[in-house]
Amino acid sequence: MAAKLLLLCLGVIAVSRGQLAKVWKLSARELIDYRAYRDVTVLHFRVPEQTLTASFNFTVSEKLISSHFSSECDPRRVSLFLKYGSLPVINPDGAKFPDNFSISNRVPVYNAEFQSNEVPVIINVTSPVPGDWFAVAFISYTDPNDDQILQQGLAPNCAALAECSMSVVIVDDVTVVVPGEEISGQLDGDADSKYFKFYVPSGTWMVRVNLSSDQCDSSPCLLMSYAPRTFPDPKVSNENCESGVSCENDFIPAVDNWYFITISATHNMSASSIRFTLIVSFLAHNSSEKWKLVKTTLPHVMTEDQNYDRTLLIQDFQNFWRLVPLTRQSFSSFFTFNFLSELADENKGFFSINVSVDELAMMQFEVNHVSDIGGTLTFQMKLEEDSNLKNVTQSLYNVSVVACLSYQARAIPLYPQDMCLDYTGDFSKSKIQVNSSSERNRIGSIHVPFPEPGLWFITLKPFCFNDSLPADCTSDLGSLNVSLIIESNMCTADNCGRFGDCYNYMSGGFIFSTCVCRHGYIGWGCTDDSKVTSLMELLIAALLLTISNLFFIPAIVMAIRQKYYTEAFVYVCTMFFSTFYHACDAGEDIYSYCLMRLNVLQFCDFYSAILSLWVTLIAMSDIRNALKSIVHMAGAIGIALGTEYNRTSLWVLVVPALIGLALMIQSWMWRCKAQRSCYPSKKYWKFYFPPGVLLVIVGLVCYSFLETRQNYKYVHSAWHIIMALAIIFLLPSKKQQRAVVVNTDESACLPPLTCKPSWKDNKIFKFLCWCER
Repeated sequence: MAAKLLLLCLGVIAVSRGQLAKVWKLSARELIDYRAYRDVTVLHFRVPEQTLTASFNFTVSEKLISSHFSSECDPRRVSLFLKYGSLPVINPDGAKFPDNFSISNRVPVYNAEFQSNEVPVIINVTSPVPGDWFAVAFISYTDPNDDQILQQGLAPNCAALAECSMSVVIVDDVTVVVPGEEISGQLDGDADSKYFKFYVPSGTWMVRVNLSSDQCDSSPCLLMSYAPRTFPDPKVSNENCESGVSCENDFIPAVDNWYFITISATHNMSASSIRFTLIVSFLAHNSSEKWKLVKTTLPHVMTEDQNYDRTLLIQDFQNFWRLVPLTRQSFSSFFTFNFLSELADENKGFFSINVSVDELAMMQFEVNHVSDIGGTLTFQMKLEEDSNLKNVTQSLYNVSVVACLSYQARAIPLYPQDMCLDYTGDFSKSKIQVNSSSERNRIGSIHVPFPEPGLWFITLKPFCFNDSLPADCTSDLGSLNVSLIIESNMCTADNCGRFGDCYNYMSGGFIFSTCVCRHGYIGWGCTDDSKVTSLMELLIAALLLTISNLFFIPAIVMAIRQKYYTEAFVYVCTMFFSTFYHACDAGEDIYSYCLMRLNVLQFCDFYSAILSLWVTLIAMSDIRNALKSIVHMAGAIGIALGTEYNRTSLWVLVVPALIGLALMIQSWMWRCKAQRSCYPSKKYWKFYFPPGVLLVIVGLVCYSFLETRQNYKYVHSAWHIIMALAIIFLLPSKKQQRAVVVNTDESACLPPLTCKPSWKDNKIFKFLCWCER
């Protein structure tokens, strides 16, 4: 109900600003439990140009696939993350990101937590960036160590299905502004806002936006805000300008983009008409013109030692930018490419440039839409040591080079803060600082997982310092040689390290790369060891799960002494394959030994365990040897078929157990009627059968309901021991199985009947008597 009211309110807003229209809908997608990033379901949307508001609607429901004991599914908790440009970088398991990973929000990430109960969840995005939007959804993360291990069929098999759609409000009335030309406009009393846009080409150094009105007097009457690629969000205060008589803003633009301007009246002037004029001016790179910055969106930088006026900083660096052209080199693997300077050796993968203290070196490169966003972008820098740098470092001061990696627009490196000032006036965390103080400090790197598409910029600037305090650089320093690597790889630069493997996955038609970790390691690069099982625990698990199978030895010895040779052979196979299956599976490649492929060992373990149950039930039955061999072979073939079809299914265990119990009970009933006495013996019923059945019940409860990933090594080892002991109690003695029947007439094996004498000649009764003999 709340979701419907929200949609209704959004529709009312849309009436005043444009038409709310559904433009994107996705078919139902299944969500699964989150264990690693490979488990996410990717949902893709495309926001049209000039969208004022986008409303993303998500509904998740549970669908019952199969169940033997339940007719409905319980709702589960769902997590969803949404962002522009590329897949959201998330860690629902709380794992640490690798060192030097840049996960700062270059673009906002929206998230929602809700239940899979068919209640719609709506995420409204004001001023969304047009283009590709990606959401990842999954069943919320829970600690896998607490997950219960249930036999398939005991719990309902449910699928969580997500249905998604997107509705947008598009503004059609947008006026194009030609730079350098004055444009006039008017806000009427009933008008909400006026929208304008202008294009910023590559090579533009700065942009100035001037808004003026002769009707404002001394109090502000107009509000102006601007933003690249989309309508500005009024909540972003550092891009707003309240106009008195005149409002003028200067800023470093995001080049090769449309900029949108929103002009609206203040609350006290909303009832009257206001005329205004708007002028947009560009300042080109290395222009001889000097702007006197009346107002800027960039406030001062204050530190204990220095006071940077960002306005003057931008103005001073206007004529000291040096652009280093780059060439893209692509490779055959997904998301694998690099950028080199024009004169670099293509086989080396890196290039060198010279930087000096009186200039800013800048590089720009482009990350393509969709095809480049599924890997990790890596920027690495090394300050090369030469004789000049060595002499300066030893006698005068240390040298630091600060490099900024920024998205959409170039940034300015600052020191000693080691910060980067981007076009919005925010401090970027995507920076590298190297210095000449030690060999280790001369190398730095930064990694950007799932980079957003568009232009990226790198700016470098050297600084001099002594004891962490800025110092004046002398002419003795000269130029510095810096080696750079700009590349993209699948997963991470080190290919997931020692404890992970890199794989490409496809979801929703989009390919992305991610690490699959081993040995309990987690995280984006398999570097977080917080949940790694200790070597002692691995050793204990391997020993418990293997040595516990030795409890089958007493059952094997007893079966041989009782001349149950077939059963003894099956018990030997069960002990052998269970031991080597767990020896291969339990030690996580540290304390493990695989006699053959794990899949083969797993089949043999499941098959021999169920076959042991079958031959034990047949041994407990009073069936003559001629028929027993047929029953053994039929069970062996049927169990092999079921185990290969689905070895974890509940019915693979239940069906042989029910058939074996039916044969056992039927044979016992006929034997009791034939002998006119209790069968098996009273001693068996009193001392062996009850504890054997009790052990079986306890073992089945442990196996079916008590196992979790955390206690698996203890509970499953107990299951081995309990079932081996149960065989000792349940396997009957040969002496009581084939007691001599004195009367060999067919009537002796059947209860007395008062029917016609011809019943003795009935072929069915004769066959049953033959089986009993």
